[in-house]
Amino acid sequence: MSEQLLKAIIHLLAIVAKEDDVTEDERNAIEDFLLENLSKDESLKYMHLFDQMTNQMSGDRAVSFGEQKEITILAKQVNQELTQQQKIVVILKVLEVIMADGEISDRELELLHLIGESFNFSTKAVDHIKAFVVNKERSQLDADNILIIDDSNGAGANTAARHLKRSFLSGYIAFFRLPALEMYFMKYMGESALTLNGVPVRKNKIIVFSSGSTIRGTKIDPIYYSDVVSTFREESSDSKISFVAENIGFTFPNGHQGLRDITIAESSGKLVGLMGGSGAGKSTLLNVLNGNEIPSQGTVRINGIDINKDKSKVEGVIGYVPQDDLLVEELTVAENLYYAAKLCFADMSNEELHQLVDKTLAALGLSETRNLKVGSPLQKTISGGQRKRVNIGLELLREPSVLFVDEPTSGLSSRDSENIMDLLKELSLKGKMVFVVIHQPSSEIFKMFDKLVILDVGGYQIYYGNPVEAVIYFKNIVDLIDKDAGSCIECGNVNSEQIFNIIETKVVDEYGKLTDQRKISPQDWNSYFTERVTIKPATESDDQPEKTLKIPNRIKQLTIFASRDIASKISNKQYLAINLLEAPLLAIILAFIIRYVPEGSNEYVFRENPNIPAFFFMAIIVSLFMGLTVSAEEIFKDRKILKRESFLNLSRLSYLVSKMAILFGLSALQTLMFVLIGDFVLGINGMTTSFWLVMFSVSCFANIMGLNISSAFNSAVTIYILIPLLIIPQLILSGIVVNFDKLHPWLSNSKKVPIIGELMASKWGYEALAVTQFKDNEFEKNFFSYDQTIANSEFKSVYYYSAMEANLDYVHSNFGSDDAGKKQKVTEKLKLIQNELTKEMELGGIPKSKFEAIDNLTPGKFNKATFDETEKFIQIMRKIYNNRLKRATEERDKLTKTMTDSEEKLSAFAELRKDNENEAIVFFLKNSTAENRLLETKKELIQKIYPIYNVPIPQHALDIRSHFYAPQKHFLGNYYDTLYFNVVVIWMMSLLLVVSLYFDWFRKVVNSFGK
Repeated sequence: MSEQLLKAIIHLLAIVAKEDDVTEDERNAIEDFLLENLSKDESLKYMHLFDQMTNQMSGDRAVSFGEQKEITILAKQVNQELTQQQKIVVILKVLEVIMADGEISDRELELLHLIGESFNFSTKAVDHIKAFVVNKERSQLDADNILIIDDSNGAGANTAARHLKRSFLSGYIAFFRLPALEMYFMKYMGESALTLNGVPVRKNKIIVFSSGSTIRGTKIDPIYYSDVVSTFREESSDSKISFVAENIGFTFPNGHQGLRDITIAESSGKLVGLMGGSGAGKSTLLNVLNGNEIPSQGTVRINGIDINKDKSKVEGVIGYVPQDDLLVEELTVAENLYYAAKLCFADMSNEELHQLVDKTLAALGLSETRNLKVGSPLQKTISGGQRKRVNIGLELLREPSVLFVDEPTSGLSSRDSENIMDLLKELSLKGKMVFVVIHQPSSEIFKMFDKLVILDVGGYQIYYGNPVEAVIYFKNIVDLIDKDAGSCIECGNVNSEQIFNIIETKVVDEYGKLTDQRKISPQDWNSYFTERVTIKPATESDDQPEKTLKIPNRIKQLTIFASRDIASKISNKQYLAINLLEAPLLAIILAFIIRYVPEGSNEYVFRENPNIPAFFFMAIIVSLFMGLTVSAEEIFKDRKILKRESFLNLSRLSYLVSKMAILFGLSALQTLMFVLIGDFVLGINGMTTSFWLVMFSVSCFANIMGLNISSAFNSAVTIYILIPLLIIPQLILSGIVVNFDKLHPWLSNSKKVPIIGELMASKWGYEALAVTQFKDNEFEKNFFSYDQTIANSEFKSVYYYSAMEANLDYVHSNFGSDDAGKKQKVTEKLKLIQNELTKEMELGGIPKSKFEAIDNLTPGKFNKATFDETEKFIQIMRKIYNNRLKRATEERDKLTKTMTDSEEKLSAFAELRKDNENEAIVFFLKNSTAENRLLETKKELIQKIYPIYNVPIPQHALDIRSHFYAPQKHFLGNYYDTLYFNVVVIWMMSLLLVVSLYFDWFRKVVNSFGK
């Protein structure tokens, strides 16, 4: 209190006291007021000032215009420095001065109303206070805002007043409640020796009954602040809440017991503190009480409903504010609250939502920071205390019936801590139930709690009751000298640390040194608790717990999640810049580096660029890299927010779909920029759409893979370490870095892409790009069908049937040999020839009647006639393929001639080929220089040359596997273009990852390994 303010108050008191001359009683009342706030010497100084002021005043009996103006000026000074609660105390002091002579004159009443009006209090409110101060008879205190405590069983004549019984109490204690300020005043009219927070209570003395106060007396049960508050609240609150945690035990997966036989029973409107030393199980208890963890034994019930068995019945009833931040750091304070409100109140319009946010911001004292970004703890834009208030505001919006708050004051200044606790206390005063884990609270915060639960190491419950009484409880057990004093008699402060000093007192050895052994073990403290404390069972309400929210449907949730995420990303300029520039920069760098121009030439020619396959491959890797990095932290960074929103029972699918939609949109933009720039720089013509489709599909696959690892791991470092482990296999097993034929023997497959390669999106993506560029470019698409016939016919006539003849000759030459090795080889080759010719007949639709000898290609039936007939059949088949080759060659030459029959057309033909066909792609996909153009195994002949022309032959209807660079793929009896088939396969792989993401399979696997 400033000197100027104190002078203003003294001046007001002087004006009032002078009205009927200053009596000794009035002087004593003012002296008491000064001694309550100042030292003795300072009090004497201001009493002297008071005497000077009263001596200078006139003794007129009417309120003069000058006095009225003077009171207004003085009140203005008071209004600038005191809160309404503090100004009420000044009005009480004014009343005390007025009542010092036992009566109130008309002029004094006029002055009282004038001061009250100047302090912004209504005349009605001032009159209610006056009535409480003036009236001494019990029968005169009959109003709804009055509570009478005495030894009787009812209010008697006081039909409107509330009542509590305390046996053996002489006279009565009256409490007055000022609802607008939620303030309580008391006075005692009786002869019992009572103390308020250790200070004797004077008869008929008006006292502010502050939070945490306790009235004690011999023989009577203590009267706690919570008793008084709950009596007023019981009849004024519409929502009835009962909370019972009965015999709660909890065992961790490793077998360690975290909680042991904890019992809590409370009704509406309580602020309950959970305290304990390190490792006592405070946070574990909080998580069991709020339903985050299921107890190993016992039940947690709200209004008789088991919160673990009937979660749907308590949906929206429970709120949770963990110790960590739950904020979207890129959004403003107001935006964080707005999106939280949208997810809670589907029935509210935007205007109503903004009004709710404004109201909440005002209640939080954050109106001035509404447009500031929340920021991160390391890059602050709002203070730590403001961050805590915003976190609480997320729950304050909907005011859940039961709220759990973990360490709301940790890391905050004492002022910020008190502001936070004031918010929670206000919530409890509205009839809500609030549980708070607290660590070393100040005296003011400690006294705010209505009940206190104390745990000891190992999860033992060692106290449950009034906070101030806890000090007395533990002092009595260890028999301290001042065991009946719960608070400091001089200052009224409660030292909560004293409790833990007693609990954790160490044994002193014979040398006077403290040992590590405690005097009283947790088990012993628990035994004292069970012997001395009886927990009264709460009356469990039958009412359905009040749900203060209306959850939007899944579609609306999706749009809210998406709009919140988009707003967050747009506000993060670094994120936007990196993700929008990453793709074009990579495209420019890669395309520039591999834009090869032969030495001595000044012209870039697409056909002659040997690096195009590498560019396609790098494009796939870039798609995977961008898709993974942009999504790898998406769920991880939202995990705390998701934990809070789990109490709202929001749709996980809506959240995930919103994430995927945004990431897919970003991937579409990134890949499009990469394709456009890459095509332009490298002169890739005619495949912009197909190129983008493949890159986009691969990037979306990587997006969902990134979301899976983001959901599975608890550390950003772990996630980013894992990204290379995901990309490198995609790189190695794409089919271009290492030939599939050259893999480890356990992995490789000579005929088809090995299984491990089929699992790689990079293989499907790169193959689609290479095949599409080869056969669908503007030049080759004119000739592909002819080239395919020519190549396949050439292979059959030159390589395939030559190998068949060689095998047949070997059989003919060695048939009947006594050599065991040759016999075995003859058998194998006969089986090979029979298998291959059978396939040829099936493919060509050749009836068995055309080659009946096929059944004789076995060791037991083979003879000279079979040899001759087989040789003849091979010659016929070779002739057929030679004819096909000849016809296709003639038709191709005819088409070529048509396209080059003039100088102009010839030039255009050359340009078309130069701009669309790439020699490196042709080299890889034709594989003309392969060392083994046909690979012979014991069972079959495998074509290695011309893979781009070789259509795969399925083994069954569902066989989709093929060799690398196949032009078409098979499924259910039909063939599909490789581009579209591969893209569909990538999306099917992505769909499988979506299912994994929804059911959180990755996280479950990771957790199982962790356990």
